[in-house]
Amino acid sequence: MAQKNVKNMMGVLSAVFAHTGHLSKDEAMQMAGMDEAEFKSVYQKAANVVKKLESYDSAAEKYDKFSEHLWEELQEYVKKFGPFGV
Repeated sequence: MAQKNVKNMMGVLSAVFAHTGHLSKDEAMQMAGMDEAEFKSVYQKAANVVKKLESYDSAAEKYDKFSEHLWEELQEYVKKFGPFGV
């Protein structure tokens, strides 16, 4: 189960870079080790991150908020590891 959660987190992160054009969708799937069906749900989470970042005007704001919005989308996977100081 832990491996699947980590894989999903890696999928969300790589999908963010696919959404922004820095990776192709196929490259992001390969980096996460996912097939199209698995990638679909994490790709949507990445879309949520990018959509939120688009609401900021400056690059500085986007950089500041990136980890916050990414964290929001990763929480469901991290919580499955139990309480370890997060």
